Formats: sequence, C-alpha cells, structure tokens
Amino acid sequence: TSAEETAKVIELRRKNPELRRNDILQNLIDAEYEEQAAKQTSSDKTTNGMEKGLHRDRTLSSEKIIQNSTVLFVAGFETTASALSYLTFALGKYPAVQDKVRQEAQEVLSNHGKLDYETITQKMKYVGQVISETMRIWPPALTFTTRQAKEDFEYKGIKYKAGTCIMSPVLQIHRDKRFFPDPMKFDPDRFSEENEGIISKIAFQPFGIGPRNCAGMRLALLEIAYTVVKMTQHFRWE
Repeated sequence: TSAEETAKVIELRRKNPELRRNDILQNLIDAEYEEQAAKQTSSDKTTNGMEKGLHRDRTLSSEKIIQNSTVLFVAGFETTASALSYLTFALGKYPAVQDKVRQEAQEVLSNHGKLDYETITQKMKYVGQVISETMRIWPPALTFTTRQAKEDFEYKGIKYKAGTCIMSPVLQIHRDKRFFPDPMKFDPDRFSEENEGIISKIAFQPFGIGPRNCAGMRLALLEIAYTVVKMTQHFRWE
C-alpha cells in the first residue's frame, strides 16, 4: 500500500542521511518542535555561571508523517482534477498552445532522456506557463485564501470586527484588467521569464498567498505537468 511504501522511504532516509531529498516528505521527517524556557534566577545557573533552561525536541513519528503525506494526496485530489480538466479544455481550444507544449516536451525529453522531477520542474518552462495561465482564468479553489481580522477596522465605509474572516476574491482578482490586460485572453506568455516582474505576486494566488499557502502546491504542479506532458506525447485533441 501507499502507507507501507512511504514507511519504507522514511526508514531508509532516517538510516541513510545521504538519501535526503529536497521535498515535503523530507521536511516532515525533519520537523521538530522545540520548547525552551529560561528563568533568570540563581537556581538556573550552571556551575560555570551559564544560564540553564528547558530544552525539549520532539520529532514527528513515522505514523504522523505518513498521515500528513496522505492528507496532501487526499486534499489535492479534487482541485488537481479540476485544474487538469480546465487545462485539457484550454489545450483543445487553442491548438497552437497544445503544439508548443508538445514540442517543448519532445525537445526536453530528447535532450535529457527521461521524465523525472528535475526535468519537469526545471526544464519545461512553457508547460509551467500554460499551467499558470489556466489556473489564472479558472482557479481550482475559489475559497481557499481566508484570513482573520486581528482588530476592528473600516474599509470603504464597511466596518469589520476583530475575528471576522475575510476571504480573498481570487476569481475576480485573476480576471481584473488592472492586473492582467485583456484578462479573458488565454496567453501563457504572461508568465514568461521576460514578464516575471510585471505581474504582482499578490494578484496571482491559485494556491493562496503568504507563509500559510497551500502545502501541497509543488506536488499539485508536478502532477499536473507530468500528466499534461504524457497526454501530449500520446494524444492530439481539439
């Protein structure tokens, strides 16, 4: 099962540090909770005069790591499927874009030989642009970015109390011509390296924004890109 295979990977990485990977599973393995408390009293001094305090480390158990890993797959199932549905629709509607995706995939695979994590995330730039443009026009999660007001405030004549949940209107922001000229035009070049500094980072938030954005973002992007590349290798649709 998936849980059993994940447990094997966890055990291997813990026993063999050289097998570390730059991925979310490794982050979960490394996760630690530190609790420190120091009191400024004479009893908290060691024999050499240094301050003494409580220090406790707790690492996540293998069971909790597996549970958290499973959550990423379960929570991202519907949203990833939705993004792939819209992406399939867009590539069918815009055959020139589909051909360009296919061409990039063929060129990258002929140069690098295999479809692995590094190839997908580092080499297939246009595929990434197409995914971003798809999620701009059709964001898969409309009610994801929500924050709680820390204090009372007023905005445009409307008063909000502390504790009120404020939801970011992702669809409206993504289709606002102030941020994206001709917003309903499907244009992957909006997200090209040349235009990278033009788009406000706040204006594009399919996975939320800030330090509490979607924890499964990289996994979702990897799944979508891998599926699209495989589809264009074997099919042509319109």
